[in-house]
Amino acid sequence: MQKRGFTLLELLLVVVIIGVVYGLVISSMKKLTDKESALGFETLPSFLETFYQQNSVAFICTDNCRNCKLYVDGEALKKMPAFMKDERRLNFWTFDVNLGMQELRFTPLFDEDGREFDVCFKYEIFEDGSSTEMVIETKKKSYDYRGSLHKVDTFVSLQALEESRQEELREVLK
Repeated sequence: MQKRGFTLLELLLVVVIIGVVYGLVISSMKKLTDKESALGFETLPSFLETFYQQNSVAFICTDNCRNCKLYVDGEALKKMPAFMKDERRLNFWTFDVNLGMQELRFTPLFDEDGREFDVCFKYEIFEDGSSTEMVIETKKKSYDYRGSLHKVDTFVSLQALEESRQEELREVLK
């Protein structure tokens, strides 16, 4: 009986397959890194929707918005770029149909040792597909987060955003 080894063609085929698989893995990892580097107020909801979760996925920033982390089902998944850390003015609001804009305060975060961290920003998508609704006011723009069924609307000012919401409310009440 004669022992037979691999032919050169078979070895080349294996090397090519490994190269293709490696290229696909690297390119998918690069796409995720590109999404993280392009992260901003307008792209945050669509970025978080790409993560599989059973209960929730959240982007939470502490330490005056200098440290941000991605949480999936309550567990810290990874440290994220704090894209809002250079904003000089950052205010958060909720829109109440009766009272208009009301300031939004975030609940503090506690680590496993019971230490408290002030949360300066928190956006969360829940298991039913709903998400945090809020208005974010920066020095240059205001962003309207109205839930996962709406895209993030951008306005030149908080006043313009509030006027748009009031006009929409008047249209609904007609």
